[in-house]
Amino acid sequence: MNERTARNISSLRTRHSTNSDVETGVQSIPQSSDLTNRDVHNISRLCSNCCNKFTKFFSFDGNNNARALALIKIPEASLWVASSVYLSTAIIERAYADAGCMSEIPEGETEIPECHNRVFGIKPSSILSLFVMVLGITCAILMPLVGALLDASNRRRLVGGLTALGVTILTFAQSFISKDNWFIVFILQLVSFVLLTVNSCVALAYLPELTQDKHTLARYNTVIMIFNSVAVVLFLIVMTIITTILHTDDSIQSARIALLATFSLQLCAYGISWTKLFGARQAAHSSAAAIDVGQAERKAKSNHNIVHESMQSLKRTLVQAFKQRSEVRWFLLFRATSQPVIIALTAATLSYANDQIQVSSRDVGIMSLIVLAFAVPGNKLSLTFMERFNPLTSLKICTLLWATLGPLLALIVSKPGHEMRLFLLAMFWGVLFGWKDPADKTILCSLVPHGIEAEMSGLYIFAGQILMWLPPLLFTLLNEHGVNIRIAIASFGCYFVIALVALFLMGDYEKILIATAAHEKEEFLFDDQMFSKRSMSENDLSQTPLDIQGPGFVRTSSVARSRSFTSFFIIK
Repeated sequence: MNERTARNISSLRTRHSTNSDVETGVQSIPQSSDLTNRDVHNISRLCSNCCNKFTKFFSFDGNNNARALALIKIPEASLWVASSVYLSTAIIERAYADAGCMSEIPEGETEIPECHNRVFGIKPSSILSLFVMVLGITCAILMPLVGALLDASNRRRLVGGLTALGVTILTFAQSFISKDNWFIVFILQLVSFVLLTVNSCVALAYLPELTQDKHTLARYNTVIMIFNSVAVVLFLIVMTIITTILHTDDSIQSARIALLATFSLQLCAYGISWTKLFGARQAAHSSAAAIDVGQAERKAKSNHNIVHESMQSLKRTLVQAFKQRSEVRWFLLFRATSQPVIIALTAATLSYANDQIQVSSRDVGIMSLIVLAFAVPGNKLSLTFMERFNPLTSLKICTLLWATLGPLLALIVSKPGHEMRLFLLAMFWGVLFGWKDPADKTILCSLVPHGIEAEMSGLYIFAGQILMWLPPLLFTLLNEHGVNIRIAIASFGCYFVIALVALFLMGDYEKILIATAAHEKEEFLFDDQMFSKRSMSENDLSQTPLDIQGPGFVRTSSVARSRSFTSFFIIK
């Protein structure tokens, strides 16, 4: 009896233990399930945060002007690709053909002999350099005048829309290029780029007005350039696919397709930007507001006053900027020495690739695709350096690296079969290409006082164009006198050395910001008198209300800006 009872008790204990284990296991499953759901929730929240940050990075915080600046980069990028990659290649090939130059390597030779024949009085290898030189001189003369007139009138958006329309029409006209009219298309291309430069001047005037916060402005500049780089990459990919599917090895046919695609993008992007997104701006000089539509005589007199005041304002800005603000002078010198050589190096590389390496138009497209694809990480790298240091330091490092590009190209890429070396060097080229522009534009905004944005944008473009003729002219002279083209390309590095010295002479970045915020342009006296000027003492500077947001942009507040109509360059 006791033994049976003991066995029953033991059985009950075993059953109870088993049930307890089962219950424990059953309970542990929900616990494990709860832990898994928590992990999934955390991952989902992390992804949501990343998406929100990504969206915020590209949203421009609802700023329509910033959105418009990014949107117009799409047709600008496509036009750059269509012109510099496809149309320029077609023009060079036709120039070589009309000059009677060899297009294939002779039997027993390893490279195509240098062509000494001429078309329209110049060597075919110099035609793109001539294009850049003429474009530079024309834009250098026009842009400061255009900027001054824009600040003196309330037609900024209208001018931007009309020039965008002109560029669009000329792009469509260029799509009819053929073997017989290639030189006419070459002239149309020149006119188109002049109008595009005016359009860029108008758009650039909106940039300093986007925000007063330097971190936000640096982000806007970076995102705008990312739009440009991505647009070029996608356009090149699409063009490569189309030319591959259609088997269009003919450069003229490829140029037609690229120009028609660009025309479609221009219709959409320019139409939305200049009619829906860009805002209207009031004139900086009040005589523009004095126009009475009902009185033609008064209107004509007011228009005359606008031109007169624009010229006087431009003259004063040039004099004061160059005499009293050394940082502006050195920055314009940097722009004048760095920007032309970048464009000239691109044109010279195309000639070099066709003349010495015999790359096809498809290989040129692939090289350009690599350059612009690596410009995207270059844009982000620029923002990283600007946030970690400042825009001026970032630009110094970038300029130093640019100085090595020309010599590297001449040393590494020297004969047919070096296409892979050219592609590898294009990666480095792309990073530098994307690095420079955000820092460059951010420094420009830090130098522009309120009220003369278009005027300074014109001077900025003027500085980039005034010496546009010099690098291609020297390159053309060296090429025309039989100097090895590799030596001519390596010489481009000297310009960047001069640009780097100019950046160091600008001084400390923080002092530049304070100098920009501390000096204003006094109210304009609407007769023949000059602008009244005042120099602010240290006490005045300390008492002036400023919006100082970190180590970045220092702008006069709305209270300070209300004391004057526009800002001007005056330094103690």
